[in-house]
Amino acid sequence: MLDFMMSIDKILFHFINSYAISGPADIFFSFITESKNIWPFYGVLLSMLLVKFGTRGRIACLFLLLTVFSADLLSTHIIKPFIGRERPCRALSETRKLIPCGPGQSFPSTHAINNACIAILLSLLFPFMRVPLCIIAFLIGYSRIYVGVHYPLDVLGGFIIGSLAGISAFFLVKKTEAFISKKSIS
Repeated sequence: MLDFMMSIDKILFHFINSYAISGPADIFFSFITESKNIWPFYGVLLSMLLVKFGTRGRIACLFLLLTVFSADLLSTHIIKPFIGRERPCRALSETRKLIPCGPGQSFPSTHAINNACIAILLSLLFPFMRVPLCIIAFLIGYSRIYVGVHYPLDVLGGFIIGSLAGISAFFLVKKTEAFISKKSIS
């Protein structure tokens, strides 16, 4: 069963990386996949949460930063070395490489983890943000396959881990809000 899943994973990777391509998509996905290009957007979003959404916004920022930092470390220093899956840009000679391959292992995609965590936590706390944040997370995850640095299962695994981290952080935010509310009543 695992061999079958890995075969399907490679077929999907080759389709996205080699056949579902275009010049404008090359430019777009090469841009959006780079963290330095998307994090300024998140910086503005965090600033907006801090200024516009009061206590909930400040608590959300705190838990968002802690959760993304923790999930990133978990992925990079524990899961990836344990799984040890080589990136397609190093494992497959026919990979179209639109960006440098990068260090480290392939599973899970830390980009997918971070963006899913942000999208899920903020969507649960601020439902009006759900659609744009989920679209951004999906596009960034897809970009990792498109540019040749991750397989589809790496991104799917990252989305699952990031979603679980975002849901966990949501419950911690709710507990913190309840604690603060209880303290202010006393």
